[in-house]
Amino acid sequence: MRIVRIGVVLALAVPALAVGAYLLAAMVLSRLPVDGQPAARQGVEVFVCTNGVHTDLVLPAVTVAVDWTVDLPNGDFPGAGPWASHRSFGWGDRAFYLETRQWSDLRPSTALSALFGRGPSVMHVYALHRPAGSPDCGVVVLDEGQYDALAAFVRGSFRRDGDGRVMPLPGSGYGATDLFYEAVGHYSPVETCNEWTGKALRAAGVTMAAWAPFESGVMRWVR
Repeated sequence: MRIVRIGVVLALAVPALAVGAYLLAAMVLSRLPVDGQPAARQGVEVFVCTNGVHTDLVLPAVTVAVDWTVDLPNGDFPGAGPWASHRSFGWGDRAFYLETRQWSDLRPSTALSALFGRGPSVMHVYALHRPAGSPDCGVVVLDEGQYDALAAFVRGSFRRDGDGRVMPLPGSGYGATDLFYEAVGHYSPVETCNEWTGKALRAAGVTMAAWAPFESGVMRWVR
C-alpha cells in the first residue's frame, strides 16, 4: 500500500511541479526584455490589441510598402465596408479557434490537442477600423525596414498553395468582417498565440519579452 501511495503522490506532484516551473519561467522571461531598436519617430503605426487572453497585430490594410488587400481582398470581408482601414492578425490552433466559439464549447479533446501541438494552425484575420484610443490596444511606430520585417513575418505565417496564394477557409469566420486562413506551425504551451505576436514584434526590432506565452507578457511592452 505504501508503494501505491508513493505512486499516487508522484503522479500528482510531477504535473504540479511542471505547471509551476512553466508559470515561473513565463513570469521571469516575460519580464526579461530582448532589446530592440530605438523607437521610430515617424513611420507605420502598428497596434497590438488584447481581449484579455489573446493578442492580435492590427496593421494598415495599405501602405506604400505593403498592400494586404492583395492577399486579403475586401471580398473576403463582405460586411466590413469601405471604413475598414486595417487588418488584424491572430495566429492559433485551428480546432481551438474553429470549435470553441465560446468557453462553453471547449472540449477536453480540443484542449489536449492544442496542449500537445498535434493539430494544424490558422490565421484569424479581421477587417476593421483603426483602433486608436482603445484601452485594449498598445501602439508602436515602425520605420520602413522594421515594418517590412514585421510584414515578412506575418506573411510567412500563412500556408500557401502552389501558386503562392493564401488559403482561406470559406464560411469559417465568426461574422461578415473576419475569416480564417490556413497557417504554418503548431500551437503548443511554448509556441502560443501570444508568443507568435511576441516573435513578430521581435522580428521587427521592437523591444519585447524574451518569451511571452500569455497576453500580459506582450502588452506590458507596448502600452
